Amino acid sequence: MTGPDINIPERAVLHILVLDFDTLECEETSASGFSSRGCRVLTNAHKELGKTIGLRLAGFDQMIKGRVREILDSEILVSFEFANSTIVEKRRERRRKVAIPALVSGRGSQDGVRCEIVDASQSGCRLASRRLEKLPKNIQLQIPGLDMPVTGEIVWRSPEFAGVKLIWQFSNGQEFNQKRLRPPDLPEKTGMQEKRDASGFGVRRKSAPN
Repeated sequence: MTGPDINIPERAVLHILVLDFDTLECEETSASGFSSRGCRVLTNAHKELGKTIGLRLAGFDQMIKGRVREILDSEILVSFEFANSTIVEKRRERRRKVAIPALVSGRGSQDGVRCEIVDASQSGCRLASRRLEKLPKNIQLQIPGLDMPVTGEIVWRSPEFAGVKLIWQFSNGQEFNQKRLRPPDLPEKTGMQEKRDASGFGVRRKSAPN
């Protein structure tokens, strides 16, 4: 199936965030070679064929669902999956133990509870906190490294733990048709070693020593 038109210069190198749904870890890196089908991502992680990841492109409002289709030395080739905007995985999930601080609140609320995500999978996670009774059923989670909230639903809770169903919504590709993106402050070149003090997500980097 042919994807939407991609209004990104062919030689552009964009700042992106890559979200690992298995661990909820977020990596800031760069991507190039954009087409209607996918792109190349600079990374030494996610080296698993068929793995589903989330791509957050600077300048766009929604996360893109992607799947690893080829593994190279320091890159992966990722296919975009626009047809279904909600993640649905049929494979058996494995819960992974993690220790991720998260600010959890009601959807659209600014008042949150500081929790720790203690295990995670693609479809859900478990929260640990002694203030879980303050949270409503429908929640949003702010996790480190990701500049947008993750929507969830509490399906069970005890005095110190809560089980959360994660509800992933993805871009259907319409943004690519409607928006012409020029990468901020990045030259159009094929090399992916360009470093800046701050990314398109407002993430500050440590300055290199003189």
